[in-house]
Amino acid sequence: MNDAQDENSIEPGAISGAQGRLWIAAATVAGLGAWMLYDALPGLNWLLWTSAAVAGLVAFARRSGRSRGSILTIGAAPVVLAGAAAVTANPGIWVVICLAIVFFLAILMLLTTRASLQMITVPFVALAPLVALKTAAIHAMRRGIGATNLIRSTRAREWVRGLAITLPVLLGFALLLAGADPIFAGWRNAVRDLIASWEFVPRVGFFAVLLVIVLGAYAHAAVAQVSPSLPAGKGPDRWLGSTERLMLLGGVAALFWLFLAVQVGYLFGNLPRIAASGVTFAEYARRGFGELSIVASASALLIVVSERYGSGDERRRMLRVLTFAVIAAVFLLLGSAFRRVWLYEVAYGFTTARLYAQVYMGGVAAGLAALSLEVAGDFDASRLFRRVASAATVHFIALAYWNHEAWIARQNIDRFATTGQLDVAYLAKGLSMDAIPAIGERLSSLPEPVRAELRLAVRERYATREERLRKAWFEWNLATRRAQRAIDTSFTTP
Repeated sequence: MNDAQDENSIEPGAISGAQGRLWIAAATVAGLGAWMLYDALPGLNWLLWTSAAVAGLVAFARRSGRSRGSILTIGAAPVVLAGAAAVTANPGIWVVICLAIVFFLAILMLLTTRASLQMITVPFVALAPLVALKTAAIHAMRRGIGATNLIRSTRAREWVRGLAITLPVLLGFALLLAGADPIFAGWRNAVRDLIASWEFVPRVGFFAVLLVIVLGAYAHAAVAQVSPSLPAGKGPDRWLGSTERLMLLGGVAALFWLFLAVQVGYLFGNLPRIAASGVTFAEYARRGFGELSIVASASALLIVVSERYGSGDERRRMLRVLTFAVIAAVFLLLGSAFRRVWLYEVAYGFTTARLYAQVYMGGVAAGLAALSLEVAGDFDASRLFRRVASAATVHFIALAYWNHEAWIARQNIDRFATTGQLDVAYLAKGLSMDAIPAIGERLSSLPEPVRAELRLAVRERYATREERLRKAWFEWNLATRRAQRAIDTSFTTP
């Protein structure tokens, strides 16, 4: 399919061909985005628009058996992520979902003319949004030039003249009919108010930006060209010798296991309860968690560097033993760090920051498991990255769909029965609307005056919040709807 066409060769039905379908699909998706996304709260709209955008890319992609599976695999991820925006009201989660959707759509667009998932590497993903934006802009410019050639054709000029004559006539008749029918009058007034307020200008600009991006992305996916084969490459430089690797891994393994042996009671016991230890729960968790998490993450990177850039086939067995010794020690360090945070939560309550720290440690553990698989076989850094990225995506999707803030609220309220302590300010202001239904469910279990204080704090925060004023059906959000119902039923003045 040529991007530029001779104007004399354009037939009357050309606009309904491939180029016409491309423009119609891009304009439809861009219009849907301008309608549902601009100045709208996250909700069902994110799922609908992302699904439409992915469907267009899949439809215009090349029909090759190998790449089609890759396209469907990557295309499912942004749709699932967008669905999470309709079940949570956590602004922080919304931000991460938005960024993840952008990255996955960029990767999906670039993969439509690539070989397979093997193209997904660290540099590829890091540069995907910028490369996709540049590529889409170039393709959109080419399609725009092709459209100007189409407009200059004889048949197109007839359509333009017809529109120039027809539209003023229709507008005049519509204005006359508006004086005879209240529905027409309402439409006329709505259009008049929209023009008078100039609110349509930024929306039109938003539509134009989306049209350029979507048109370029679909045009890129529709290009009928042979995907380049994966370059063989000469492989990474093996600048780390076997002796250096043995010394490095052996020293780290010895240090870690010595640390574990010396401080078994401190790491896995309950040191703050030991008499004369002089260590509080806060010091116990804070002083160790950060250091242990950094050590675990840095150790994983060290092993990756050792495997990717290290030589030593003649000492492979010894190197593998030392590598697994380091990995096993890191798993134990992660377990200790996780337990520290858990003890801190039991003593001082649950918060999103403490829960996210535990989720992070779970992600590191999943990465270490993937790293263990690579070390046990033929190490492939790109494959390791894909596995870790997949695990991280699944991890985040589970967190986004799980109402963890409701769980935090229940845990904090339930522990009031044994500790007599409750951070009312955090429950009312530190958590999002996701936690409101759970707080409402547990409200009756609290004694006065704590119950009245919590009810008043929640009511004051959400009395005039914009989240309660849904402007359109596509802004529907499950968490917000449940929160509104809980506020109206459980937090009214008794």
